[in-house]
Amino acid sequence: MSVSPLAFGQPAVNRSDNASLIELREQFVTDPINTDLSALRPVIARSWQRSMQSNVSTGKRVLDAMAEPELDEHFLRAAEPALKDLERLFSEANGCLSVCDPRGTLAVYRGAHSMVKVADRLFPTLGGQMSESLLGTNSDGTAIEEGCSVQVWGGEHFNEAFQDACCTSVLIRDPLHQGIRGVLSLTLPEPFVRGLDPRTVMFILQGAASEITGALAARMAPGEQAMLGAYLREVRKRGAEAVVVMDDHTTIASRAATQLLEQSDYAVLSAFAREAKQYNRPSEHQVVCGPDRVLRLQVAPVSAGNPKAGSIIKVKKFDMSDARIAVSCPAVRGSRFGALLGESFAIRRAVESSSAAVEQRIGACISGEPGTGKKFIAQMIAQQLRTDLESFDLGRRGDAEALARHLDDELSDDSCALLIHRVDLASDTVLERLVAALAGVDQPLVVVTARQITDRLLPLFAAAKGVDIRMPPLRTRREDIPLLAQSFAQSSQGGRRVSARLLDVLASAEWTDNVRELREVIEGAALRSTGPEIRVDDLTEVHKRALARSRLSPLQQAELQQIRDALVESGGNRQRAAAILRIARSTLYRKIDSYESRGFDLGIAIH
Repeated sequence: MSVSPLAFGQPAVNRSDNASLIELREQFVTDPINTDLSALRPVIARSWQRSMQSNVSTGKRVLDAMAEPELDEHFLRAAEPALKDLERLFSEANGCLSVCDPRGTLAVYRGAHSMVKVADRLFPTLGGQMSESLLGTNSDGTAIEEGCSVQVWGGEHFNEAFQDACCTSVLIRDPLHQGIRGVLSLTLPEPFVRGLDPRTVMFILQGAASEITGALAARMAPGEQAMLGAYLREVRKRGAEAVVVMDDHTTIASRAATQLLEQSDYAVLSAFAREAKQYNRPSEHQVVCGPDRVLRLQVAPVSAGNPKAGSIIKVKKFDMSDARIAVSCPAVRGSRFGALLGESFAIRRAVESSSAAVEQRIGACISGEPGTGKKFIAQMIAQQLRTDLESFDLGRRGDAEALARHLDDELSDDSCALLIHRVDLASDTVLERLVAALAGVDQPLVVVTARQITDRLLPLFAAAKGVDIRMPPLRTRREDIPLLAQSFAQSSQGGRRVSARLLDVLASAEWTDNVRELREVIEGAALRSTGPEIRVDDLTEVHKRALARSRLSPLQQAELQQIRDALVESGGNRQRAAAILRIARSTLYRKIDSYESRGFDLGIAIH
């Protein structure tokens, strides 16, 4: 099936294209794994996949989800002149204008009276939620998910209720923080846009969004205006190079900077930015951010006359082939931890730290999500430290009492090595006894595992005097998935291999249970396979449904991880987790229900 306008990146604008899209969508809903979506524009294909993972109905006619819009009067006043101009421009075309908040909640909806009445019958035009997870593919929600301007015309909508509308949405970003402040959208009736170049509509709306952003910038404080001005001047001068401007409260980063820097790097940059402001002088620094990244920073205050204007930082990445700065990063294969599969830098760092623990005859504190291999690498370290080994799993009944009895005997440097899994599940009493026992030993040989390092565990980790090892989740080392999958397939019954099509599906899945889940999928498919190759058709229906999920957007990934961390810190108590996240309990309950209904594991029992 082909839909020609989509092949050139243009929305469909005629009846024949709509019919083809409707037929394709019906096929996709019936068989999401095997349906070929290459006829769609990539942005629409991704959105359909997200709509499926959210269980959006294509035939739902009553769209009544509501919330309170989070757009302040300051923003609405800045937007009003541009909205009036657009309303006049598209009045004869029966167009409707809307403005959503960053969550997709309608704050403004106005335009041709007849069109507004039609919209009122479909969804609440004030407070209506247009998020993609509720309504499926629509320009407002899809623009938020994609982080860019989007057009969804006619049959490209996932829900049949919108198929007579042609919608264009552009993001309005905060001029300083670059976060999404709102979404400006225009809806036109399908007959009007036949023969119309979609780029014309997009160009007009992007111009209006720029006007609103300019109005927001004019209302900023002097210090914020100085930061923004310095950032824009530097970006114009340096083009595609990485530039960051920051003070104690605000960070502006160019696209190149966001691609180059990891979240943890910003804490380092912030320290240098404060130093530049404090001493009112520029400086240069070379920062090693792990075995695969060495950064050169040029830091200078934005304005000597304005202490609130922050600092500007130019970032460059060194060529790792330069012998003067190259950092050793031994390959996993051939090391004493060669059984731990992977070639990514993340897994190499974990292996390098594990090797250091064994070579220096010290313990280790291993953290990571369930299924990342914490238990496996902990056992390998402990066995190489000492053959005399006592092992406990505090998630298993009776092991906490057994550990307490073991601690009754005085520990010493000559004691056997201790291997303690899931130490984060220990009671406060057991933790206190363990810390006291380890404090009396010069160099305890103890290896512990935990989901994450919390304030509650810090005294134990300090007393253990071991190496901190963090096992990366599978979604952050997707380059290792083909190697892992082929290895699991080879070791399965029959020694099979994984088909190229299945490898593509595996590499794009979310893997909430990490390597353990990947192994289960491969081993289950191998049992069903009858040929030398494991194919998509060999997957169980449960695994097909799980793998049909598309990857979360960066914003959703960050939000899900924050919720997981808060639940771990609160011991699964949702009320305490909401307080940690500084959101309402009802908001957290809704987010938890949303992620769990889409098959994502929150990683802990919730109460």
